[in-house]
Amino acid sequence: MKAEINQIIQADDTAWENVMQAQTEAARIRAEAQRQAEEIAASQKTRLTEAVAAQVREVLAEAHSRAQRTKTEADDYLERLRARREQVRVDLVDTLLRKVTGP
Repeated sequence: MKAEINQIIQADDTAWENVMQAQTEAARIRAEAQRQAEEIAASQKTRLTEAVAAQVREVLAEAHSRAQRTKTEADDYLERLRARREQVRVDLVDTLLRKVTGP
């Protein structure tokens, strides 16, 4: 009977050691999973940041291009207005001279 009790105690001790090892292993696995999850999250955050930065650069380049086109169009329009103003001035001077000096 004493031998059987010793076997039961030894089996209980072995089971307890197995439980402790399993808990230690589970904690290690959880820690590793947490570390991997954090690495993945950081990697995805970096990829997202890079993707957003690329999109921002693309939008800024397009906006710059449009601004350049608008500036060119405005410059062209101003030049036409100046030319038209000069032509009107010349026409007015000619008209006034004809009125003053006669036909």
